[in-house]
Formats: sequence, C-alpha cells, structure tokens
Amino acid sequence: MSKEEDGIIVGSDQTQEWLLPWWWKNFSRHNQLPVTFIDFGLSAEKREWCRKRGELLPLSLTTLYVKEREEIAPALVGKWEERYGDFFWVARKGWFKKPFACLQSPYRRTVWLDLDCEVLGPLNELFNACEHPSGIALAKDRAPPPSPFPIYNSGVIVFQKDLSLLQEWAKQSLKNNGAFRGDQDLLSKILFDQNLPIYELPFIYNWNVGYGVNGETVICHWIGEAAKAALRNQIILNEL
Repeated sequence: MSKEEDGIIVGSDQTQEWLLPWWWKNFSRHNQLPVTFIDFGLSAEKREWCRKRGELLPLSLTTLYVKEREEIAPALVGKWEERYGDFFWVARKGWFKKPFACLQSPYRRTVWLDLDCEVLGPLNELFNACEHPSGIALAKDRAPPPSPFPIYNSGVIVFQKDLSLLQEWAKQSLKNNGAFRGDQDLLSKILFDQNLPIYELPFIYNWNVGYGVNGETVICHWIGEAAKAALRNQIILNEL
C-alpha cells in the first residue's frame, strides 16, 4: 500500500487553531498516518506549525457566502437557537467549508476529523469502513433534533476519493446553506433524498463526550460549547 493510499484530513481557521496542538498530541501518540491540513484561514504561525507535521493545502474554494442570522427565516432561527444557543453562528462559516476540504483530499481513502475529536487509539482499521458500496461511513447523531430523516454526525467521516455525493454536498453548501444549521444536517438530508444506505460507524469511533467514559472509545468527540469550554480549561491546566 502506497503512502498516499490512506490518510487523515483536518481543517481549521484562526478561531479553532488553539485545538491543533492538543489534537496532534493525541493523534500522533497512536498513529503515524499521513495528515493533510486544510487552511480555512489560519494564522501565519499555525500555517508553519502545520507544514512541520504534514501537508498544508489552501482551501481551493474562492468564495463561499454563508447566510447570516438576519437573512434566515425567523422560524428557523428561533428553532436553532432554542436548541443550540447562539454560539454556532460564527462556526457555521467554517462548517460549510468541510465538503470542499473533503474534495481536496489527496488520499484514496480518507478520514476527516473535526479538531475537537480526541484520538485515543489507532485508526488504521477505520479506513475499511468506506469500502461499503456507498463509499462513505458516518456515525448517527445519538441526540438529534426532531427530524423527518436520520441525522449523522460529520465530525468523523470515512470516504473514498471522487464521490459524487461529496460533489453534491459541496454544491448544496453553496446554494442552500440558509436552510440548514450546519453541514451535517445538509449531508443527512442529501443521504435521505438519495435513499443512500451508508455504513454506520460504531459509536466508539465518534463518541460524544457528554455520554461519559467508555473504555472502548477510539475517538472521543468534544461536541458543543460547554464541552469546548471544559476542554480549553483542561488544556490550560495541563500546560501549567
């Protein structure tokens, strides 16, 4: 198997780059897989940091306009904020860049990881999940909002290169982001509309930290603002 057969991609801008050293420390403790960092708007310091640890690629997308709060139907705004608070509005601009980052993967089989995913073990076996006929694997969201279709969490995605599904996800992220809170809601709707059965990852590969400790967890996902605040405090304490 060539070096470029399997690999990891992550993406970040300046608002999330504080997670990079923590993410890398956990990932590299258990893995030697190649990593490609996609630059969503990093600082010069963190661009250099990424180049020392893997490949750094600029996001190929030139323009992506994500609708602002005041441009979205008030009923949707109210529903989203009632469930999630209002911290997600800034994050949305990065979320909808994810499908374009996935399209830039140089690997035949890729694992996308959100930076708030704590890697606790080897990921080599995870790549086999995308050999499913759909070419993609995700874990279901364990606490989804009320929805007429299943919601999958896009913090961990295993996929084959050149999937038409990724092209459609990117296309709709450009045209229709005002109808969805985030990228995973849009991707889940596309899967539903296409009636595409995918490989569902076991929860140990995308374990919500809010469900407590699970000794079998391979990837622990620090989902949500409360979890991020706790993680930031943990990182600060570990650096003292």
